[in-house]
Amino acid sequence: MRTDEHPTTSIILATYGRSDALDLVLRSLAEQKGESFDVIVADDGSGPEVGTVVASWRARLDIEHVWQSDSGFRKARALNLAALSARGDYLLFLDGDCIPRRGFLKAIRRARRQGWFLTTKRLFLDKRFTEKVLDEGVPIWRWSAAEWLVRAPRQVGRPGYLVSARDRRRPWRPDQPDFVPPAAAYCLIDLQRGDLERVNGYEGRCTRSNDGEDQDLAIRLHRSGLRCGWPGPASTVLHLWHSVRDDRTRDRPRIFHETLAGTHVMAVDGLRELAAQESAKRVAGSSASSDPLNR
Repeated sequence: MRTDEHPTTSIILATYGRSDALDLVLRSLAEQKGESFDVIVADDGSGPEVGTVVASWRARLDIEHVWQSDSGFRKARALNLAALSARGDYLLFLDGDCIPRRGFLKAIRRARRQGWFLTTKRLFLDKRFTEKVLDEGVPIWRWSAAEWLVRAPRQVGRPGYLVSARDRRRPWRPDQPDFVPPAAAYCLIDLQRGDLERVNGYEGRCTRSNDGEDQDLAIRLHRSGLRCGWPGPASTVLHLWHSVRDDRTRDRPRIFHETLAGTHVMAVDGLRELAAQESAKRVAGSSASSDPLNR
């Protein structure tokens, strides 16, 4: 962890196949003001279209593409793989279909405190409006709360998501209760690198889209002694519509329910296990390349 006054940030974007959504998220990030940051696209097995989008942004963003083969839903593993490549003192995990608003990073940086992790609220966009945004490249991240009420009033069911509200659960007000995102969905988690390592990262056993890899991480972060804070309305993200994945199942308990019922802090299959696997693969690859029989 750096000890100066300007810690660095790595933004890790989880994606699978939605290159159009990813492109809009990268557009919004390119317009964020303030200190520099790097971006890592954590790709859970997309085709070449995502790589094409990443390449198109290399001139404007410090961006890396971390890809793993498509073997079913392995978002947690992809996020851990990206975290192992990250350079930042702070790691900001964001879904690749959640568009940050103007002032997003400024709000995040202002809210950071030792002993806290951050998450936020999200404005859900319906299918028709999402299609319009994607087809026309509408820069909705630039819209003020007033513009939202004029241009897309049906999308703003809860205006407090976009304007200063009475929700006072900010990290600089420790007398307030911890923040719990609406619908208990942590589509964003911002934390110090050391705090992620302390809980062994995301739980790689989350292999269904309803296993709750983000809720699982939040439970263990709380259990490690961290509190959860909200950076305020500027951190609200704009969630593009998507269909429900067909891999959901009720034939076994969701992983985050198992974690909630337990007492463990560290992921059973997390950062350390993945780092060991990747190290073994590199050693095996090096050995194979140095063997004359494999040349």
